[in-house]
Amino acid sequence: MSLFRFPRTIYFQRDIVDSLSEILSKEGIRRVLIITDRVLLGLIGGRIERALGTLERDYFTDVSPEPSVDQIRKAASNFIGKEYDAVMAIGGGSVIDFSKAVAVLISSPEADLTAISPFESIGLKTKLIAIPTTSGTGSDVSFGVVLSDRDGKIAMGNYDLVPEIDILDSSLTPLEKKIIVPTGIDAFVHSFEAIASNTSTVFTDALAERAIENIFKNLKGALDNDENAKDIMHISATMAGIAFSNSGTAAAHALGHSFGATFHVTHGTSVGLFLVPTIKYNSQDPQTREKYLRVCRILDAHNIDSLTKVIEDFFTGVGQPIRVKDLGINRDEYESKLENMVALSLRDSELAFNPVLMGEEDLRKLFLETY
Repeated sequence: MSLFRFPRTIYFQRDIVDSLSEILSKEGIRRVLIITDRVLLGLIGGRIERALGTLERDYFTDVSPEPSVDQIRKAASNFIGKEYDAVMAIGGGSVIDFSKAVAVLISSPEADLTAISPFESIGLKTKLIAIPTTSGTGSDVSFGVVLSDRDGKIAMGNYDLVPEIDILDSSLTPLEKKIIVPTGIDAFVHSFEAIASNTSTVFTDALAERAIENIFKNLKGALDNDENAKDIMHISATMAGIAFSNSGTAAAHALGHSFGATFHVTHGTSVGLFLVPTIKYNSQDPQTREKYLRVCRILDAHNIDSLTKVIEDFFTGVGQPIRVKDLGINRDEYESKLENMVALSLRDSELAFNPVLMGEEDLRKLFLETY
């Protein structure tokens, strides 16, 4: 059974965060727990405070980049029993994931966060609100949550964790190119992977195709701090997030996850490295190839080879590496870790969504070709 889920309400406009009091009051919210990080609060805390007016609020700002189950349980213990109308995340993917988990524990203090699954309702007793401050992760519209535990990262999902309200304001996004590039590339890859996924639908394809076009045309402008380009990038990242959250991703994510974890490379950069190789590989599937040809028409490419060249030129133009060696990684070191990356990729859940079956030898070949 196909299911398409996204936030009930999406507000999108530059500087709309200045109307937070009006928005939250309209949504029936009188008391809110705000989760963010200290750096971001230092940058925009005054603006948020002014925007909230007389609304009752508490803050939690001790969010680490890869939040652990223990950290979240400790944080939630400070707020259980306070009956918030909403938990509001202001930040990037880690902050939003942290907020989702805290909302679970506020609603059900004895819940086992590691047992979250799509098959049992969580029954949140508070609304989830997301205000993403990067244009890329898709966490603001995703049913997923990624946490760390003693055994490493754990990825879980439940449709109750799709934020009920999403507030998109590109004036909150960073100016640093080192953040804009990998998050923008992440959204670009999300879109291609949503199209390729074997659970894609006409709903997800439509959003993904438009997101590809928008990101291709506006990422460079966002790097130059063009406000219109940043507005479009912010909305397009959410479009890509809705697409992949309802279709799954595919092999570029499986390979990128494994490579990134092994060499400690940023997620967007990692998945971007493997986009072109997986497009070439997945083109052997007739249905996927036809979808790529639709994208060719959008990006003024003549065929699949032309499309991959267009993508590589786009990546080079914004500073995204197209080969592992571009990151300064030694070939001998890379090959010494090859078998471990292959093993990690085989265990990655995203590989199950790839349109063409990918085995151990296929993965090994793709890793080597990408060096």
